[in-house]
Amino acid sequence: MNINQNILANYTSKIELLNGDSKDLKKRIDQYSYLRLGVFFLAIFLTYLFFDVGFAAIIPIFILMIVAFLFLVKVQLKKKNLFDFKNQQIILLENEVNNILHFKNIYDDGSQFTDAKHPYTDDLDIFGPYSIFALINRCATAKGNLILASWLKKASNKREIEQRQQSIKELAQHQNQSLDFRTRLFSLPAHQTEKIITFFQKDAVEDTMFLKKPMVNILIWLTPIVNFSLLIAAILLGGIFWKLLALALVLTGIGSIFFKKDVDKIHVELSRCDDLLSNYANNLKWIDEHAWKTELIQEMVLPIKGKKSMSQQIHGLSKILQQLDARLNIMVSIVLNLFLQWDLRCIIKFAKWQNENGNHFLSGFELVSQFEAMISLSTLDVHYPEWCYPKINPDFSLKSTNLGHPLIEESKRINNDFSFGNNVTVDVITGSNMAGKSTFLRTLGVNMVLAFAGAKVCASHFETSIFNLISYMRIKDSLADQTSTFKAEIDRLKMILDFSANDPNSLVLIDEMLRGTNSRDKYLGSKVFIQKLIQQKTAGLVATHDLQIAELEKEFPEQLRNFHFDIQVENEEMFFDYKMKDGECKTFNASILLKAIGIDTGN
Repeated sequence: MNINQNILANYTSKIELLNGDSKDLKKRIDQYSYLRLGVFFLAIFLTYLFFDVGFAAIIPIFILMIVAFLFLVKVQLKKKNLFDFKNQQIILLENEVNNILHFKNIYDDGSQFTDAKHPYTDDLDIFGPYSIFALINRCATAKGNLILASWLKKASNKREIEQRQQSIKELAQHQNQSLDFRTRLFSLPAHQTEKIITFFQKDAVEDTMFLKKPMVNILIWLTPIVNFSLLIAAILLGGIFWKLLALALVLTGIGSIFFKKDVDKIHVELSRCDDLLSNYANNLKWIDEHAWKTELIQEMVLPIKGKKSMSQQIHGLSKILQQLDARLNIMVSIVLNLFLQWDLRCIIKFAKWQNENGNHFLSGFELVSQFEAMISLSTLDVHYPEWCYPKINPDFSLKSTNLGHPLIEESKRINNDFSFGNNVTVDVITGSNMAGKSTFLRTLGVNMVLAFAGAKVCASHFETSIFNLISYMRIKDSLADQTSTFKAEIDRLKMILDFSANDPNSLVLIDEMLRGTNSRDKYLGSKVFIQKLIQQKTAGLVATHDLQIAELEKEFPEQLRNFHFDIQVENEEMFFDYKMKDGECKTFNASILLKAIGIDTGN
């Protein structure tokens, strides 16, 4: 059995178990619905039965029935939440199956990060549909997407890469917990987390400024003292005290109404947090309580350590929100605010919580997003055990065995071995159309991007120094910018020279430069450009149809190497083996194709 088939079988088994649990929970939920209905009819029946006894019997019946009804609602809601959770897990596991079989993914494909001016992301299909980001992304939050994208847009340093590798390996061993972690985040509305962060970072402080008004403290301290005193006096002494109580309650109500708008604003924002806070609390509890072994994760978890765990802090905030929710019941709200100024007391509790926990609390959001990004990279570890973690060398080097493109199906993928020499060279790759030159450049580039992010690469062995990639592959004209293809090519070449001249660790990947001009200018321009790279001692790979470029090896035998992809001809039919070979190409497909339609070029 193929390794990926074992992984698929594991996912399928989990999906079947979850489907079974889901069906059982659905039955339980339906049963609780029938029980609630039964309680309602039982209350009616018992009321009818004991109606003649009077309120002494009816009131206890109703109290018991309400308690039973609320209990059933609570239990049913808990089962419903679990039902939704397991169904969400089924969706995520089915996504993993589709990801392995068809490279499909329900997570963001990173199209918002596409940038034609970036040194390499557009050329190497890092973002957008059918991209590396689309393959690996498991981030539900906007911040998680940003972190993962940043790792793919710029090479990390050697220490960061190696620490991230170890962390990803450790996370790959906790797939069940990672699935729970992702499930809690995936169901949250898009960008809700960012809105909540903005609220706690800025708005919450501004929105509670009204608490500094003297009238707030006067209302909070005097309301219970005056109103309860007048209530007791009215009950015991009657007379004018009832009028005084009424007047005090009117004034208290006016005070509550005066600050109602401020309280409403905060209550609305906190209400939006409820589900999100619960999910974050559970994720942070796992992160906080697990005994992590890798140094990077241990360092990442430090900001959320404190006298109270992050989950306890969030629980404290949820409790304040529950107390504030009492105002949703009009009768309860009127009584609590007239005698206690309940709303203002709750907002003061929140302001105190914000002052004590605000900054610490926000670090938890950042940590969850960082975990999302690492969990994303860990999926490569789980799905492709035959791939390897690259070795990062301090000095100029590249050695790869069975190097393949991650976005090509394994059954169709042709792998190649490729290495740099001891010295910096410009490697020229010749060959005909469709032979595999462009795919190889992207294969090398994409695997380097993964390596420098800390992820596994599609190879059985891969070791490299850290390069800053810059590519020249998909050059487009622009009507909006009034830029022709040739002008766009010149601009890109200038960008490459400026970039590489200032960065000794540059690696240039070029696929057929100067396509927008005549063959003579194309050759001369390409020649001069390669000579410039050699002069700068900039490493590069240049794919071209022009065999004259390969002849530069005679002029620069130590600085330029030739490789090629060729055509295999068998029984007067041609096919490609997509294997890279040493030396320049001797066979091109144009003459073979022309001969097939009756035109003999004489070659």
